[in-house]
Amino acid sequence: MLRPLTGESKRWRWGVAAALGLAVVALLPQLYLWRERGRDWHGSDFSFFIDEAAYASYVNALIDGRPRLNDPYTGRDDAPAAPQAESLFSIQFVPAYACALPARLFNFSAAAVFIILWPLAAFAVTLALTRLLRVVTADERTAAALALAVLCFCTFIHKTARTLRGLETAYLPLPFLRRYLPALPFAFFFIFCLLVWRALVTDARRASLSNAVFAGLTFALMVYSYFYLWTAAAAWLVCLALAWLAAAEREARRRAARPLLVVAAVAAVSLAPYAWLLARRAPTMNVVQALVHTRAPDLFRTSELLGALALVVLLLGAWRGWLAWRDRGALLVASFALTPFAVFNQQLITGRSLQPVHYEQFITNYVSLVALALSVVLILNGRAARSGGGRARVPRKILASIALVSLGWASVEVVVATRRAARLNLRSDEVRPVYLRLSEMAGADGELEPVTGRRRIVFCPDIAQADRLPTVAPQAVLWSPHMSVFSGVTLAEEKERLYQQLYYSNVDAERFADFIGRPHPYRTAVFGPARILNGLDATRAPLTPADLANETRAYAAYISSFTRERAAHTPLSYVVVAAASGQTDPGNIDRWYARDAGERVGNHTIYRVKLRP
Repeated sequence: MLRPLTGESKRWRWGVAAALGLAVVALLPQLYLWRERGRDWHGSDFSFFIDEAAYASYVNALIDGRPRLNDPYTGRDDAPAAPQAESLFSIQFVPAYACALPARLFNFSAAAVFIILWPLAAFAVTLALTRLLRVVTADERTAAALALAVLCFCTFIHKTARTLRGLETAYLPLPFLRRYLPALPFAFFFIFCLLVWRALVTDARRASLSNAVFAGLTFALMVYSYFYLWTAAAAWLVCLALAWLAAAEREARRRAARPLLVVAAVAAVSLAPYAWLLARRAPTMNVVQALVHTRAPDLFRTSELLGALALVVLLLGAWRGWLAWRDRGALLVASFALTPFAVFNQQLITGRSLQPVHYEQFITNYVSLVALALSVVLILNGRAARSGGGRARVPRKILASIALVSLGWASVEVVVATRRAARLNLRSDEVRPVYLRLSEMAGADGELEPVTGRRRIVFCPDIAQADRLPTVAPQAVLWSPHMSVFSGVTLAEEKERLYQQLYYSNVDAERFADFIGRPHPYRTAVFGPARILNGLDATRAPLTPADLANETRAYAAYISSFTRERAAHTPLSYVVVAAASGQTDPGNIDRWYARDAGERVGNHTIYRVKLRP
């Protein structure tokens, strides 16, 4: 016999229902891939975030038992004889190991973990945000509906606001679900906010300090998970502390100081090893990640405009007498509204800015939408209380409509993005047997090349295949679009490998000029992501015809003077070619390498190659 729901379980059920709804939406791309591939599905996960290949490659390396300091694209691992520098992946290791350790336990592939991560992350984030919103709404139904609205409409509002201002931006559905960052640790941010809030408002000293300690530990998890989450959390904590200490009475300030100091102390302790890891980072990290030295203010981003609107609503409510400016809920909302301004203008103090576009995509838009939603709730509750009606109650039908419309819109976004990325994902699954076969060949031939003692290198003329090969196989690749984000190569070596990739693909100077003259991964690789991609570096210099001409001449000189010594510097062990597409003329490969008869795998052929004497 089923037991009746208790009061607490009834309160949780609305958040759970909302979380399950968004989890189903998150699974739609994978369901599409399963339907299209049917029995021919080879185990791939669906992806429409280009950076997920790099994250999956790092997870796959950890699943294979490689050390934390590894580079899946060059195949270089940390060793006493060849120590490796820190990369963003090795410093932000918590989510990677959270994926890899269960995968090793249950014998899952990186793709299988990423498939599972989508609905789990959607569920966890929705539930965590619902619990946080309930602090102000005091109603689980309202909190659950608002949580879905914030998570599902964030991209639409951001895109619309930028379009109205004449600005361009990519339209990525549910960006908080990019795997594994920020998907896996995203819920930590809202859990941290909730724990800090409980630490401040709980009268019992022991419970307050307990919440503060757990908040500090949650912050520590974010520190070793994702830079943009923990720095945004730190900015929010400062905003909340300043608002609370400025508005509270003397005794309330004294009580609040204890838990705030505990959170700050635990956070400071967690940052000490982080600073040590950063000191050991690869020299290329600052360049590749577009670290900019600037003190220019940044005041008109979408999240700041939304935060300003939330503050206006609060001021209007205080002016009309619908809420008190010392009200705890108003202080919480104000802290969320102020956070984007702190995040995007911290460079006024630090003098450094690091890809601020990632804040907007992955955290501050959500924070400012939370502030705007809660400010409206406070006004409605204040008006209802002033009229003698107590707390405002939104009809269930309206809340249900908000939830359904939110999930419906999220489904539309996901379906449209899935159809756009369908061709690439279907091809990726078709090619996956090649990666699996290469993994088997690594076991038969050995993962290391006998002469160099390094991992065997695979040449894929298709750079999309090269980018995804390390998500399955243990071999290195000659070059891929994500090679520069790891610490295994210098910028000079990465460019050398890029030139070899193009040379072996029979790209002449004329085709090279065409590649770098238009949007293309090669253009980004040649000039660097900071100079090409929007939002990474506001101080970037635009490309000029002279830049294009100089790079074309440099490449022409390189291929005209190519020698066996250059080929031997990065020796190939395998070549993967589309079997019947005329994808590559083997001319430049055959000048320097001898190929075997090849092995046909699906629509591709894998050749073992050896450098000619």
